[in-house]
Order: sequence, then structure tokens, then C-alpha cells
Amino acid sequence: MKKKSISLFAGIGLVLILGIIFAGVAMANEKTLVVSSSEQRIDYGNRVFTYKGEVKATWEDIVLEADEMDVYLTEENTLKEIIARGNVKVIQKEKNRQVSGESALYVAEDNRLIMEGQVHYQDELGNDLQAYKMTIWIKTEKIEAEGTPVKAIYVLKELKEE
Repeated sequence: MKKKSISLFAGIGLVLILGIIFAGVAMANEKTLVVSSSEQRIDYGNRVFTYKGEVKATWEDIVLEADEMDVYLTEENTLKEIIARGNVKVIQKEKNRQVSGESALYVAEDNRLIMEGQVHYQDELGNDLQAYKMTIWIKTEKIEAEGTPVKAIYVLKELKEE
């Protein structure tokens, strides 16, 4: 059985790959995926999928919302990149994690998510990070925040005395 907790950002990639390939509703490991928007345009020749207006992609406990989303596939029909614009929000319900910003770029080649425009990250531990730009390396679970100021609030456990 696969791990129950899927990294927030790894989940985004999986959600969008499947949503794009099937452009709407699909089955992934017997789980239902739903991608909805006011408009959907598919350009099979150029391997570009465009979603506009109240875009919402849902798979298991992960939800991605944005005003617009463009997905680009390689010639081999694998994910190349995803660009989401306008009120971008990614939520992982089970882990109680979320990140939001004005735009997002996911690059599949190096499994990297770049969020820009008043980015705000919160996690299940109560940690809170705010910056103009955040780069998140999904596989290594590394986050880099840029902008002035970068504000971070970390909830730390107290050391137990022995």
C-alpha cells in the first residue's frame, strides 16, 4: 500500500497530470480526480491544456484552485510544466497544509514549484511563512523564500529536561 500522506506539492503534480490527460474526470489508482472550470480548451497538437474561471482540481485530499491554469506536455505526453495564475491556492486537507499566492509555476523536470506574489505557506504544526516568492523542491522538501521582508513563525517543541 502506498504511503497515506502524499507531499502537498508532489500531489499537485499528480493531480494535474491526470486531470490534463483526461481533461475532466479520471481514475487514478482507483481514486476519483475532478478538474472543473468555467472554460476548458485542449490543444492536442501543441499539447497545451487551458482552464479558465474558477479552476479547481481535486484528488484525494489535495485541492488546487486558481483563476487560470495552463498545462504543457512533452512530445512523449508527460508533464512539462504547469502555470497557474490568479488567487492560486493549494490545500492538502489530511496534512492541514496550504500555500497561496498570485501565481505558480511547476516544473516537472526537477520537481520544483515556484510561487510568486505575496506567498503564504502554513502547515499542520502551526508554522507560517510569508514572502514575495517561494521555491519549493518537492522531493527534498526544501523551501527557499525571497523578498523583503520574509516573515517566518515557527512553532517549536520545548526540550525535555532529563
